[in-house]
Amino acid sequence: MHIIREDTGFAKSYSPLQKLLPFSFSFGESTRRGIEVGREIRGEAGSNTLSLITMSRAVPSTYRPWYAVFFVLCFLTISFFFSSCHVTKNIPEGEYLVNKVSVEVDNKTINNSDLYDFVLQKPNDQKFRIFWYNWAGKDSSWFKRMIRKIGEAPVIYDPKSTIQSTAEIRAEMTNKGYHYNKVDVQTDTTRRKKRIRILYQVTANDPYHIRNYTIEMQEPRLDSIIETRYKRGRSNLKKGAIFDMSLLEEERTEVSSMLRNRGYYTSTKGNFHYLADTTLQNNQVDLTLVFKDTIIPQPFYIRHVTVRSGFDPLSKVGYKTVDTVNYDGITLLYDSTRLMKPKVLSENILIKPGQLYSERLSTKTYSYLMSLGSIGRVNIQYEQVDSTLLDCRIDITSSDIHDVQLGLDGTNKAGDLGIAGRIGYTHHNIFNGAEALSIKLRGAYEFVSGSTSSMLTHNFYEVGASVGLMFPNVHIPFVRDLIKRQLNVKTIYEIGFDIQERPEYTRDFFNITWKNQWENDKKNLSQTLSLIDINYVMMPRISSDFQEYLDEEVNSLTRYSYDNIFTAGLDYNITYTNTINRRFQHLYTIRFNAETSGNLLDGIFSWAGAGKSNSGQYNILGNPFAQYLKGDIGYSQTLKINPKNSFAYHLMAGVAYPYGNSTVIDSLSSSGKTSILPFEKRFYSGGPNSIRGWSTRQLGPGSYNGDVSNPSTHVGDIKLEVSIEYRYKIIKWLEFAVFADAGNIWTMFDYENQQGGVFDINRFYKEIAIGTGVGLRLDFSSLIIRLDFAKRVYDPAHEENDRWTFFTEKIKGNSGIYFAIGYPF
Repeated sequence: MHIIREDTGFAKSYSPLQKLLPFSFSFGESTRRGIEVGREIRGEAGSNTLSLITMSRAVPSTYRPWYAVFFVLCFLTISFFFSSCHVTKNIPEGEYLVNKVSVEVDNKTINNSDLYDFVLQKPNDQKFRIFWYNWAGKDSSWFKRMIRKIGEAPVIYDPKSTIQSTAEIRAEMTNKGYHYNKVDVQTDTTRRKKRIRILYQVTANDPYHIRNYTIEMQEPRLDSIIETRYKRGRSNLKKGAIFDMSLLEEERTEVSSMLRNRGYYTSTKGNFHYLADTTLQNNQVDLTLVFKDTIIPQPFYIRHVTVRSGFDPLSKVGYKTVDTVNYDGITLLYDSTRLMKPKVLSENILIKPGQLYSERLSTKTYSYLMSLGSIGRVNIQYEQVDSTLLDCRIDITSSDIHDVQLGLDGTNKAGDLGIAGRIGYTHHNIFNGAEALSIKLRGAYEFVSGSTSSMLTHNFYEVGASVGLMFPNVHIPFVRDLIKRQLNVKTIYEIGFDIQERPEYTRDFFNITWKNQWENDKKNLSQTLSLIDINYVMMPRISSDFQEYLDEEVNSLTRYSYDNIFTAGLDYNITYTNTINRRFQHLYTIRFNAETSGNLLDGIFSWAGAGKSNSGQYNILGNPFAQYLKGDIGYSQTLKINPKNSFAYHLMAGVAYPYGNSTVIDSLSSSGKTSILPFEKRFYSGGPNSIRGWSTRQLGPGSYNGDVSNPSTHVGDIKLEVSIEYRYKIIKWLEFAVFADAGNIWTMFDYENQQGGVFDINRFYKEIAIGTGVGLRLDFSSLIIRLDFAKRVYDPAHEENDRWTFFTEKIKGNSGIYFAIGYPF
């Protein structure tokens, strides 16, 4: 994993820095978190980048983004008003448009939206679609037919559907255990002409509860297996639980699955049923789970495991075996392609002869094999030999071994146009063991406009390359076999370099990484451990003018940002989410990352009694190495109120602490020493995925009010962020959002050139920036395009009594428009 690089640039005429990166690359984050496609388009010419193989365009200084936003909002408002006046135009007299349907339950433990699903007649999703449908009429022309498809026929009230909906709701309440429920329907046609509101009022009354739950399987082995589940608290059918049919159905499914994992190949939920005694008083039930069939099942064992490697079900010539190999009890049949080494197949096939049949091991085997890039299709079949034996056959089809990726970006940095390209090649089976070799090349070129400084009239470029090798197993001694049976593990080695060539300097980036990735069976828990993460940043060439600029005219933070630096340490991150299963109403993701650098090197140098440089640091390869601890944690959750409305929020906190070899002698500091993180490792705030209303690296730290064009000073060691967002689905592919963001960054130490930036427990809450705004999201299932407009509400860079800026400052200079891919969290 290469280091995230930030080039703080060199300002025209040695003024405060105006550019952050000579080239912008918009890749590396998941669509869930969001990928910044462009820098914020502001009210004056700014810096923006548009990826996705298109070139962005500079925004003229006369452009006023709030005019466009105001025009769009006015247009939408007029359209909605105009359409709302005509949706009932073609409704016949005596009939009504279903305007609103709601369900209310007097029991707070029951979700209204669950019962709303059983309403057969719901209002139109969007009233303005009725307008288009009515406008198209019955004209058969192709244009009117197209408009009619965009529109939607009005939902006309049908009393029979209401009666049937009442019955459906009552039945669902009964299934939930509320056998004496009652549903009343109220209709209201007085509010608006030719429109009706329908309210289903549900009275739950007292539910039935389970008094006793017993298991009778007629077979001691089955009894002991299922009772173990109950004793360990894995069953929801506990004493006192509501007699809910969904819980009963879930119990049957779980019991049958449990037995299939214990060898009972033929077990299905249809083998089990319940005996329920509801004649007891006080709405109580005695429940018994019994085995339905008269023939008691027997556990199955695996007799033979046969693998057909390279099998193609679409081949017209059939499968021709050219070699047979017996390895670890598995019979491997190879065709002429000889896909995959026996050892690799054996490691990823957890089904072995002599084992009890296990559905879980079958699922794991399928997942492990499909995770290998050289395999495109897997089919696992079992054949019953007799009443206790199974033969397993696994067919493996190869995928496209070679993969080529191309990309082209256009950039615009403060009016300077540029172009960036990349090419990548991946071989998914380089050593015939599902090892993936990847080679990436990238380059960028920017055309810099003339200025008063002759140094900046030249163009500059960046080139880079990286080589990676992925192995489908773990390369950690003693734990390889243990981990492989529990987790899907990958080991990745990567080496890469980048060269940035500018008139004022040449800057090189070099990195080496050894990391292990693994995830659990459900794919909701993933982890990465980088055992080696070495990054080296150096500047082999600096012009004399630029060196003078660094020595005499800029602050120490900027100077350290250009220092040669070496980092070597460990990096660990873990992510847990339930978004894999979209049926949940509450989707959440937890992320944690921790890294450290320089501790082992510092210990070795200290033990060896090595000398320090004039800056008071140990050097390696002639340059100091960084020493620090850094960690951050984030939590995001999306609450689905109903199919059209959702509420999301995000919390994030991070802290980094430089010490040891990151402490340098600094004559400009009052203490004579400065402890500072490498620029690339410091936190920053602002931008489309952070505190909207501020551009990236223009907020903080604390109440610091420095030059926004100098990104080296808008970084910190502590970060806090909170974001909330309400999302409303206008139509299937268009979503409206209202959001608010709050947070900031702070420094761990009181740096002279970041006045007001240090974290102080007595005042940090007064320095939390707040921004708010509205946005639109185009939802194309796998791709979400986001457009946000945000305005600053509370700006800590102002004087303390003048920080509420929402009404006191104009939109220009106090807001931003953000174009990005994916949700911000």
